[in-house]
Amino acid sequence: MAAASPRVGLVLPPLTQLNTPMPGPAYLARRLRALGVESTQWDAGIALALRLYGRTGLRELFDAVEAHGDAHGLPEPAWQALAQRARHEAVADGAVALLQGRDTGLAPRVAAGRFLPPGPRVDAAQTSTDDGALFGRQGIVDRARFLATAWLADIADLVAATVDPGFALSSYQHHLAVGPVSYDAIAARLDACTLVDGWLDQLVDDWLASHDDVDVVCLSVPFPGTLYGALRIGRRARAAGRAVWMGGGYVTTELREVDEPRLWDNIDALCWDDGEGPLQALLEHHRGGPDRRHRTRTRDGLHDAPFPRPAFVPAAWYGDLDLSAYLQVVDGHNPAQRLWGDGRWNKLTLAHGCYWKRCAFCDIELDYIARYEAAGIPALVDAIEELVAATGQRGFHLVDEAAPPRLMKALALELLARGVDIAWWGNIRFETSFTPDLCRLLAASGLVMVTGGLEVASDRLLAAMDKGITVEQAARAAAAFQQAGVRVHAYLMYGFPTQTDQESVDSMDVVRQLFAHGLLDSAFWHRFVLTRHSGVFADPARHRVQLPPLPTGVFATNDLPHGDPTGGDHDRFDAPLVAALHAWMRGADLDLPVSAWLPDDLPAPTEAEDRIARALRAEPVRGDRLVWLGGEVLQTEAGAVLFGPGGAEELTADEDAATWLVEVLDAARPGQPPLSWEDARAAFPGGKKTLRRLLRAADAIGLVRI
Repeated sequence: MAAASPRVGLVLPPLTQLNTPMPGPAYLARRLRALGVESTQWDAGIALALRLYGRTGLRELFDAVEAHGDAHGLPEPAWQALAQRARHEAVADGAVALLQGRDTGLAPRVAAGRFLPPGPRVDAAQTSTDDGALFGRQGIVDRARFLATAWLADIADLVAATVDPGFALSSYQHHLAVGPVSYDAIAARLDACTLVDGWLDQLVDDWLASHDDVDVVCLSVPFPGTLYGALRIGRRARAAGRAVWMGGGYVTTELREVDEPRLWDNIDALCWDDGEGPLQALLEHHRGGPDRRHRTRTRDGLHDAPFPRPAFVPAAWYGDLDLSAYLQVVDGHNPAQRLWGDGRWNKLTLAHGCYWKRCAFCDIELDYIARYEAAGIPALVDAIEELVAATGQRGFHLVDEAAPPRLMKALALELLARGVDIAWWGNIRFETSFTPDLCRLLAASGLVMVTGGLEVASDRLLAAMDKGITVEQAARAAAAFQQAGVRVHAYLMYGFPTQTDQESVDSMDVVRQLFAHGLLDSAFWHRFVLTRHSGVFADPARHRVQLPPLPTGVFATNDLPHGDPTGGDHDRFDAPLVAALHAWMRGADLDLPVSAWLPDDLPAPTEAEDRIARALRAEPVRGDRLVWLGGEVLQTEAGAVLFGPGGAEELTADEDAATWLVEVLDAARPGQPPLSWEDARAAFPGGKKTLRRLLRAADAIGLVRI
């Protein structure tokens, strides 16, 4: 296949994150490399952002803002920005270099608040950090990047208020692609050309000209805010004679039943689910081979020929992508937000799909959730070492729907056995498998944060959505991570079908208690959205939802309107939930009754004040395998010396007991054959009291049972 295959351009349209590339193209690049197919990657989003935030881009923007003001008038913030035009243009290069990590020389001036021109976002950021509590006296670079990120946002707001209403820092024309939308608005927008569109068109033309050996352009569309940019890129690429194929999360969920002839003026094929198989089949057909196209739609209709499913790709490969271009933004106080937005993360997947795959709000009908396939851990760690060498980055983000505890444990053991030092984080389910001992093992291997769905924080509703956890279970898992020094972020949901006002108030109080006990570092509330491929949609009667008929002429059909006749008035919680959570994440108002955040006519909480405290009193479960996470173990005349992260600990014991301890801890190191607690205990040459004393000391330093 390699000799006759075309060269493939893997393109990420604008806009997604500014700090790191979305993983879709990089996963496909690894697959193509394994097939011997040459590919190149381009993130059009970061290219467009750098075009805007360069001096030339800002000069052109302010010219356009002046013209817009002459014709339509300007809002007050835009006039203020225009008055500071020269300063905005002057600071551009330094602010971008600071955020790229290339030059922090200006950081003291930026942090002092005398460098960036004022604007609503910069002023608010300045005020929020004036007391020094957020970054401290030594956090000069972090404070500077926080203010520089606010400057980016001020400019983005200026663009949206004047020359392009659909522009935002992490999406482009998002509103055109969300919910049951018509293609008419998309088509009309594609025929227009704003200043930003003109920049994008020129960037595409330049990229195509510099990559004239690329004859297939693959567009990855993960979110609604990337669809418009993808179609605009596709139209220009097709006009230049390139084949254009489009896939990604948005295509898979929203466009499975698309019937829009005008779509094919911009692209040649849609691919669903994992892109590796459909892309390989399309490449075979494109070069004149057999037509085995599958999970693919073209102008001619649906293609679903038999095709052997490739093994899923567990790690990204960035190839020739310029990773130095990305911006290390600091756009909030939320610890999870900080990890997502600050720094660049190599992407990994422990398992394709979800090992639980039963949550009723999730797209459990689709392949990306329904088909579970585990990665081989040794090969995955090989990929980790390869990526560290290739990128110079030791940060890894697991993009699993929910990382399986069994595979997380295997990954941790392999990393520790090989001495591979990385930092990693990912999404989990708050389940009983996450014992204090397992969490200590994961932390020792480099786990720094977990994110997990607590959702409605109500046992009745958790059961109704088949989440498979309880509030108490989630509290104990969060506590285990916190005790190990791993940060915890919770995804929270409200408005699930049949959720009453009382249940919303009570779940709010549960979340308050979790923060009060230090079990959560951060969280985010989102409103329930009914999707076409979810369990709720598959069985609306069970969840008591009403589904109005869709309007005719709908283009995208994933996010659907619904009625919740037995539920509460969910709109009333929109603002209070956000306000309360913002305070709790700062450690404020945790003793304040949740009723203080709510309208007076909503009920008071009925949760027991000590619900979470009682949940934490349960005796932790311990496994049977012994693993020693400490350092050297030395036998002495008096007993043994154990070395751990906190220093050395000297234990007194007779010679036989000390010999047993040294041998057990050496045998329990990661990479050694599993040693069971029962076998070790049976071989102890002494009494129970001595055994308990030695094990208590070893546990404190680094002995875990998993």
